[in-house]
Amino acid sequence: MKKIVSIFLLLFISFNVLQSQYPQFLLENGDFFEYKRSLISNYELSKYQKLFNSNTHRNYDVLSYDLLLDWTEALSSEPIKFEFLGRNKITIQITEPNINKIEFDAINLLINSVSINNISVSSYNYKQGLLSISLENTLNIGDTIEVFVDYKFVGPDTLGFYLFPKDMPVGYGPSGEMVYTQERIAYTMSEPEDARYWMPCNDRPNDKARANISIKVPKGFLAVSNGLLINVEENEENVTYHWADTALIPTYLMAVAASKYVSYNEWFKYSDNPSDSIELVYYVWENDLENEITDWTVYNAKNAFKPTAKIMQIYSDAFIPYPFRKYGQVAIQPFYFGGMEHQTITFVNRSWLRGRNESGIAHEMAHQWIGDLVSCEDWSNIWFNEGGATWSEAIWAEDWGGYETYLNYMNSVGNQYRSRKFLMTVPIYGIPNQYLFAFPYSLLVYNKASWVYHQLRIMLGDNVFFPIFRNLLKKFAFSNINIEKFQQHFEDEVISSPVPLDIFFDQWLKKPGHPIYQLSADAGFLPEQNNYSIKVNLKQTQSSQNAHSLFVTYLPIVFFNKDTVAEIFVVNDQIEQSFTFNLDFLPDSVYIDTRKVLAESNKAKVNLVTSIDNNNRLNVGVYPTIVEKNGFVTIISIDNSHLQLIELYNSVGEKVIKDCPEKNFYQLSLRNLSSGIYYAVIYVDNNCITQKIIVQ
Repeated sequence: MKKIVSIFLLLFISFNVLQSQYPQFLLENGDFFEYKRSLISNYELSKYQKLFNSNTHRNYDVLSYDLLLDWTEALSSEPIKFEFLGRNKITIQITEPNINKIEFDAINLLINSVSINNISVSSYNYKQGLLSISLENTLNIGDTIEVFVDYKFVGPDTLGFYLFPKDMPVGYGPSGEMVYTQERIAYTMSEPEDARYWMPCNDRPNDKARANISIKVPKGFLAVSNGLLINVEENEENVTYHWADTALIPTYLMAVAASKYVSYNEWFKYSDNPSDSIELVYYVWENDLENEITDWTVYNAKNAFKPTAKIMQIYSDAFIPYPFRKYGQVAIQPFYFGGMEHQTITFVNRSWLRGRNESGIAHEMAHQWIGDLVSCEDWSNIWFNEGGATWSEAIWAEDWGGYETYLNYMNSVGNQYRSRKFLMTVPIYGIPNQYLFAFPYSLLVYNKASWVYHQLRIMLGDNVFFPIFRNLLKKFAFSNINIEKFQQHFEDEVISSPVPLDIFFDQWLKKPGHPIYQLSADAGFLPEQNNYSIKVNLKQTQSSQNAHSLFVTYLPIVFFNKDTVAEIFVVNDQIEQSFTFNLDFLPDSVYIDTRKVLAESNKAKVNLVTSIDNNNRLNVGVYPTIVEKNGFVTIISIDNSHLQLIELYNSVGEKVIKDCPEKNFYQLSLRNLSSGIYYAVIYVDNNCITQKIIVQ
């Protein structure tokens, strides 16, 4: 779901991500961005608490839903009626022995009849949101049955199904004009567990099934749902649209929308295989389709959706090829969200059609991989979906702006979390269930969680992180994931990590807060080596009462003066710790690059002193330090200390080599490196030294 940035329902908001640095299309200034409600009523708090506490596996697995929705009366009656008829054939497979009762989730539905394998069932009970069906014959593991439920939806005091008339005022546009709905519109919205309000189902994210959805609407209306449009049946008064797909889907990603839409399409073609294509389909009101004006003042779907194919290419390259058979976007108004990533068919707020909402389009499309292809197992693991999609926005930004833009984007995302100090007391994993989607706790699920991905990428490097992440998407495709599976996958595939992965995931997902550093630094000249020894003192100062007391971090320390900048990574694993570095220039300041680690820190002035305490200098030999191109540098532990990790950085702080020696003797190959100054960072028995190396 789109990042939550509003505080009250129906607010004007603007997206303030480094507005002075980013291009205009990043700035969201459309009319009434109706993001997910930030304030939840007391009724809803108790409802969500109850629902979330039911995240357990049932005694069956749903294989498929075959759903027929008759929205004819809802879309044509005058005055408007919040009613529709539904029939759902639910095919299930039993997963436990000796089963004589099954239950489905259903709230505020009128149950007309229930049958099993075409035999009418009279012994069912419907109360407190559960449809409980007694079985005549005991079922066992592997048994498969078809449960047919005929029902009626009656609103409007309910959730899940939304119906609005034509010409209803919804707010003011950017020029102060009143905005109205163009046509009558009906749609469903189910995240987190509102599918039970419009169909009987197993309304839990851990049960994925195949879905075939048919929608009967008055002639002139177009109904959209997940997957592919299989066929259309039409008579003089009504049209029935049949949608289906072979991909497994959880109930919260099943969706239907119907209005007097017009549609248009284009094709995404893979750059390395143009013959392989994905249809991109867009559904909007006719007046919103296109306009000669392409700024943010008017609705212009063809202009607003123009980046879609490019974004799909970015994610197909960064992750794996787009995993579904089509992708669509449907404009919805009114809509209490920016966008919602229903599988293969994203709903977007109509205001996005004014343009300048590429970040929203990118966020929702990223969910097709992170959230739809692989879904959270339960709502305590929603960080996987939303953190992954928020991080993916920065991947999109990196494509058009480069790596510095990626870092600045993540920094802005992190600052939204860091600026709210009370969030230091709450971990990402284990937020009280009723607050998972409520602002400002959502900043943990969206913003802070995105830094789990970001810091893994920084710590492991692109050549390690991205292949492992692609393997994760393949391994858990069309299934579910939780924190344990996510961590175990990386532990299985990462050979060596500067911060042990069990510590990394525990402190960033299960522990609250982030490190706050106090830095100081002293420098002394070493005449025998003709360089400077810089001693940096670190202290984590976050209070143990409101945050995890010690974060083990892969920490980028930056040294600079007006002419030179150098960045060196260290592993900080103590509350108070000192590191000594040899540099060929005298920095005047030192700081931690908080675009690469989720932390807060001061910028410390480097004090020039007459001498530096070098009693802790390690007995490591590095020779030669001036090397011909494609040569070798020998690194040896003279006193048999353990060489743990060796990294080589170029003069602008980019890591070019990383290796974990198996012995206390190591030859560092400089093959394919250009001439210049490099810095070898050598970890020995949990200490760190640096050595300048010149490649001629």
